[in-house]
Amino acid sequence: MRVWLAVASTLICTAVFGHGSEQWINDASLVDPVSKILCCGPTDCSALAPGSVERVQGGYKVNTGQWPGYDPFFVEWDRALPFSPDGHYHICITHDEMLIPNLRCFIAPPSST
Repeated sequence: MRVWLAVASTLICTAVFGHGSEQWINDASLVDPVSKILCCGPTDCSALAPGSVERVQGGYKVNTGQWPGYDPFFVEWDRALPFSPDGHYHICITHDEMLIPNLRCFIAPPSST
């Protein structure tokens, strides 16, 4: 019985806190300002490493380090959500069945937009 309770508790906690440190994106129900799509899926958001975002004309050049052949992504100014409470950049990317990435959201520190 104890084993079953431990397994059930683990599954419930995983479902509730499945995003880990990016759970705040889901909790805030952030929506991309252009596509109007919810930012967060089960595992598609992550913080970006320092130095991986460059402000360029018209938007941001974003190198995720996770999508060879697609990095860097270009994110237009109007798609950036100035909502990052920790002062870091975050990105939410899903992919289709061909593993082609699809940018869902880009979250920037309020002072960078």
